[in-house]
Parts: sequence; C-alpha cells; structure tokens
Amino acid sequence: MYVRGVAKTKFGILNESVPELAYEAMTKAVHDAGLPIEDIQVIYVANFAGGPLQNQLQLNSVIASLLPGINIPIIRVETACASAGAATFQALHMLKSFNNIMVVGVEKMTNLNIYDTTKGISSAGDLILDQKEGLSFPASYALVAQQHMLQYGTSEEDLALISLKDHQNANMNPLAHFYEKQVTMEMIKHSPVVCSPLKLFDCSPVSDGAAALILSRKRDSDRDIEVVGSALATDTISFCQRKNLTSFQAAKVAAREAYSQAGITGKQVDFAEVHDCFTIAEIVAMEDLGFCEQGQGKKMIRDGETRLGGRLPIGTDGGLKANGHPIGATGASQIYEIVTQLRGEAGKRQVKDARYGLSHNIGGVGGTCAVHILKR
Repeated sequence: MYVRGVAKTKFGILNESVPELAYEAMTKAVHDAGLPIEDIQVIYVANFAGGPLQNQLQLNSVIASLLPGINIPIIRVETACASAGAATFQALHMLKSFNNIMVVGVEKMTNLNIYDTTKGISSAGDLILDQKEGLSFPASYALVAQQHMLQYGTSEEDLALISLKDHQNANMNPLAHFYEKQVTMEMIKHSPVVCSPLKLFDCSPVSDGAAALILSRKRDSDRDIEVVGSALATDTISFCQRKNLTSFQAAKVAAREAYSQAGITGKQVDFAEVHDCFTIAEIVAMEDLGFCEQGQGKKMIRDGETRLGGRLPIGTDGGLKANGHPIGATGASQIYEIVTQLRGEAGKRQVKDARYGLSHNIGGVGGTCAVHILKR
C-alpha cells in the first residue's frame, strides 16, 4: 500500500470555511497523485469539532456536495485529535477492496470566542470525570509534566528547548502557522504561565487548515511512498482510570504493532512527526515510541539529537507546536510531512538520506493513538 498523493493548506488563522479548506486540500492531492477525481473510490473525512464549533455535522455529505455526480462512499471519522490518523488506518484496511482512497482532514477553529472553543475542545475528555471537574487539556498535560519532572528530573529548560526547535523548523515551512514569526528562547522562557509548569509557548496554537492523502493499493511511480506499518490502539479516556501519567499505553501498543509490521525497531526510524500538542507530549512520545528509555527523553533533547541534523529529527515541519494544530487535519498533515521528506522535497528542512519516517497521532490525553511507518 502506498501514499500516492499529498497536499495541505496553509495552517493558521484563516478566512476560508470548512468546505473551502477541504476542497483546496482535495484538489491539490489528486493533482499531486496524477489521478482524476473519478478514480477515487472512497473518501474518509477526518473532523473533530465540526459539530460543537461550526454546527456542521454529516461532513461526509458536505464533501459530496463538492463533487457533484460522484456518489461514492464518504465516511466521517472522529477520534478527537487522532481523527486523521484513525481515518488513515481505516482507509489502508479498505484498500483490500478498493484501489484508490482519499483521506481528508479538516478543521475550522478560530472564528469563535475562546470560551466556546475551549468548551468544544474539552469535549474530547470524559464528561463526568474530567469536564465537570474542570480539567482542561492544558491542566491535564501540566499534570503529565509535573509527574515527569518529579520522577525523571525533566526541567522547564528541556521543554523550552523543544519549543525553540519547533519554531526554528516552522520558519523553514511556508505552510506553518508560525512561519516567519520569530520566537526566541527569551520569549519562550518569559511567556505567561498557562498551567504550571506549562507556559504559552509550551502549547500548540488554535489553527484552521486541511490536509489530504491519496492512498493506493499499487505503486504507480517513484514518488509513491510505501506504508509499511499502520496501527491503532485505544485506552481509557480519563487520568483517574490510569496507573501511569508519564506514559500512554495506547501509543506503546500501537507502536509495537506498527514496528512488527514494518520489521524494524524504534532505533531504525530516521525522523518522526509526533503529537506534540504540548512540549511535554513530545518527550512522552519519544519514550513511548522506543526512541529512548523511559525518562531519557530529556537527554536526547539536551544533546540536540532531535534537531535537524541530529540523530533523529522530530517535528521537521514545526510539529503541532509551531506548524499548527487544526485538530481533524493534524494526522494527515503529519503524513504529508513524512511523504514530503521521503520524496526529498522538503527544501531547507530536508532530512538527509532518510529511509523510514514515523507519524504518531494522539487523541485526547493518550486515549487513542495511531502510528504509521512509511518507507522510501
């Protein structure tokens, strides 16, 4: 199975509507794949907040309205921030019955007041155990950070290094939310506290955007990138149902299965896009994915291993932290970056001689995880 075409819109605060963003990504993806839209047999639409934020559900039919006369199966997938990763997982399994499938992830989040946006995003947490107790996602990840610091000696300086690295990468990515926005270490360290120890620049922005993938059963050209591992795992939704706050079991299970399919280990991955919605999430991901031992993510950060030119670059597009996080589009955007890198088309942020790239897409605070491994 192969990724034949990829596309994404600019991420950021945009004027376009959900249908306009989706249409842009879709048309660019079929053009990149060299396929007429009539050759697409199924479409998966990944979207999280269309209902609470845009009063627009049944996005499958909205997408159909953009393709008059094409009455193929179109299915909306929602698993919070892992929606596009889950949609890709399902689409790859459906390639056993079809030849070409599109995944389009889209989200519009910036046209509301912050209260309504925060309430909508919080719906990815348990209603009774989390939402009604006032546990927001910044607070949840602050608890993760506090525990990681207590158990392993991770510091605020380590988190700041992650943020700085992501912003430096985003400045080489014209489609990133923070492209051409200079963010310095001093700005990061002195930014307002959101939920201790997390500061403003430890948190991903609220973004609009869309990304699309064309998945094909057979290879058509040298630009097609093979998917050698695809796994999805789910865990309990609330922290009070977890034994460990510094590791996400769903990520470990999904990674183990994806590595088994690919016939590799985490040590053989050349670069990765991880779900760094908060800086601490990047360290947790590095450890869950087997890039290092539990508690040793901080050492990789301090040694510069995750920077461009390091042993294992992470978030080459800027990550969720600086590329942006339009929730339903994020998982597809990660795969867009993996494909772009493996094709050798990433420009200034190109990883040299990369063979294996990995995407790690989390829904909620570790409730769902999709891991995909692609090979050049």
